Formats: sequence, structure tokens, C-alpha cells
Amino acid sequence: MAGPSVLLVRFSAIGDCVMAAWAATAIRWAEPEGALCWAIESRCAAVTDTREVLTSRLEFDRDRWKSRRWSPATWRDQLRTYLAIRKQRFDFGFDLQGHSKTALCLRLAAPARRISVEGTDALARNLNPSAGPRPAGLHIVEWNHRVLNMLGEFELPERPTMPWHEAGWSETRKLLPQGKPLCSIATSAGAKDKTYPIELWRDVAARMIASGWNVVALGSTSDPVLGVEGAVDLVGKLPLASTMMVVASSQALLAADTGAWHIAAAYDVPVVSIFGPTDPAVYRPFTSDGIVLKGARSTSEVDPEDVVSAAGSLRRRHSAKISD
Repeated sequence: MAGPSVLLVRFSAIGDCVMAAWAATAIRWAEPEGALCWAIESRCAAVTDTREVLTSRLEFDRDRWKSRRWSPATWRDQLRTYLAIRKQRFDFGFDLQGHSKTALCLRLAAPARRISVEGTDALARNLNPSAGPRPAGLHIVEWNHRVLNMLGEFELPERPTMPWHEAGWSETRKLLPQGKPLCSIATSAGAKDKTYPIELWRDVAARMIASGWNVVALGSTSDPVLGVEGAVDLVGKLPLASTMMVVASSQALLAADTGAWHIAAAYDVPVVSIFGPTDPAVYRPFTSDGIVLKGARSTSEVDPEDVVSAAGSLRRRHSAKISD
């Protein structure tokens, strides 16, 4: 007998979608015979697993819509995409974002039972039943799990089921240096005040190379290039799926506040996370193989030597855990 049909709505951003992968995995564990559809923006879709977790995925190409926002073709495409959700019959629906765009998606889907995280605007707050405000200090992964449990019984996984992008791996493995442990450095961050200064990343990279690591730099086209002799600089050169495979193949990831550290946690890669004003209790990588370094007022207060030391400590800890 087939299980229930479930809709999970989380459009963006990359790191938040990765954190929602714990919820998707929990749903699949609870309903192995059920149908699970994820509504997500196209630019974030690579983080979702369509082999073992999802039965379908509904992509919202919002980047393309924004670039052609006044085109009648765009309006028709938006209407078709939103109305396509009504063709399916869902028993349960979860909006883990709470924006008006995601709230509208859940409302149009009209599942028999639905719930949303607290809406960020008046429209979102009025379209769907709300789980209420997130308790202070509660991690986003744990909060998503609480929201799920308002409509059922779900077990929180230690790690989510993540996709393995074979094409992305084939593209990147020939670019990765061999013979030493691999450290990935994400030079990006979610906002300017969360960024670790590039000159400090360069100091970190040089120290990591000197201490016996291979170093690969990752980021988007808008992120600063590392530019350190001996490091492989892939900033702005890889699509998301390939970037994920580099992270998954690393022995450590070093990053400020960016989606890369959530990807590392999901793939069980040790991660050193550098915080400035953001609360680590809520947004840290959801892993036991992580070390948080926080500046009192700014990320720039974190000493590069402490970053390198933390990476070495995590490597030893992770190796011991694997050998147990």
C-alpha cells in the first residue's frame, strides 16, 4: 500500500536548502513508500537527492524570471509553474521558509494538512497555519524538525542523504591535487559583514600548505580569488554540483558564513566555521565534526593561526572516529 504524498517547500538559499535536507531525509525514513516532492529554486536544486529521497522535484527558475521580469513569457511561465503544483494531490505540506513566495506555493498545493514556519511578511502569515516563532537559540535543523513533528512523528537523522553528482565528480577529480590531505577554503560569505577578509584567507592557505595540506579555493564568480602559490584556485569556475563534490572529497573545509559549510556537514566533512555577528547556536554547521571560531565583533578578529590549528585538530579527531 502506497504511503502519503508530501510536499516540502524550501526555495532558497543554498545553505538553508542543505539544512532542509535533514527534514527531507526524516520524511523519507518515516514514509519509505510515500511520495515526496520538493519545491525549490533551480539554482539550489543540486543539493537535493532525487534517487533515494525525493520522488519528484518542482523547480522555480526565479533567477531567469527576475532577469526577464517584464516579459509576458515570464508571467506565463510563472503561472504554469505555480499552477502545476495544483495538479498533484498532497496529504501533507511543509513550508520551511515562510516567505510570501513559498507560502503561496504551499497554499496553492492545498495539501490535506499543511504547516509553515512563522511568516516573514503579512501575506505569508495569513496564507497557512503557522508553527509560531522559532525558540531563541534553536538551530535551524532542529527547528525544521520540530515543525515536521507538528504533523507527524519523524526521527532526526545524524546526517541527511545527499546526492552524489557523478558528472560533477568526473569534472573535478582531475583538478584536485593528490598525495596530501585536501583542504577546501570557501572565500565567499552570505553577506559582507560575515566575510573573512581575503588577506586572512591567503595567510591561512599559506600556513595550511606549509603544514602539509593540499589547498583548493572555492566560490562563485563574485567572490575574491585566493591567489596563493601552491593552491588550486577554482573560485568562479565550477557549477554547484561540482563544488559539492570538491567539498565532499575534502578532509576539511574552512569557511565563513556560507552554504559551503552546511554542505560539508551534510557530507560528514570536518569543518572550521568562522563567525562574526551571526549566532553560531542557530546557524553553525550541524555536525559534531566542527569547530566554531568567533570574533567578538568581526570575523577579522579570528587569527589565521587559530584556523590552521583547528583544522589540524579536526583532522586528528575525525581520523580517530573513523578508526574506532
